[in-house]
Amino acid sequence: MQVKTIQQVYDWTVLFHTQMAANFFSIKDFLDEHNKMLAEYYLQYEKKLAEDLVGFKAITEINTLDTYCYEYFADNPELINFADISKDTQINEQVIQNYLTTQHKKVVDLYDYLVTKADAKSGKEKLEQLLQLELQGVQQMMQSSNRHMDM
Repeated sequence: MQVKTIQQVYDWTVLFHTQMAANFFSIKDFLDEHNKMLAEYYLQYEKKLAEDLVGFKAITEINTLDTYCYEYFADNPELINFADISKDTQINEQVIQNYLTTQHKKVVDLYDYLVTKADAKSGKEKLEQLLQLELQGVQQMMQSSNRHMDM
């Protein structure tokens, strides 16, 4: 996927969450019962984030942000290639949590960067809302994961 516009950033974010859900689905059968529950929770939450974003398609096209989107992805091409969790290592709660936070940090960093570059008030507000959605999603998943680890 090539990302050059704010609309493509939006589509990329939906794809990101969809791929995260698919990745957690793909590792479920390799996990013990305790971690399988954690992976299932993450799978469902990632699907929810993707669905929430689909309902958020009200981002307006802003030419200056399109330039910043293109530049950000040009400078960070690794964002385009989705990194699956490695099945070659022992997958436990900590590995799953680290993977989740590392992957989501990429999305948070992108939206944080775009918020700082947005000139138009309406565009900035929409991006701030998306950034908050991402931050709240990660926070919710980490809190639930910590509770899961305490079980």
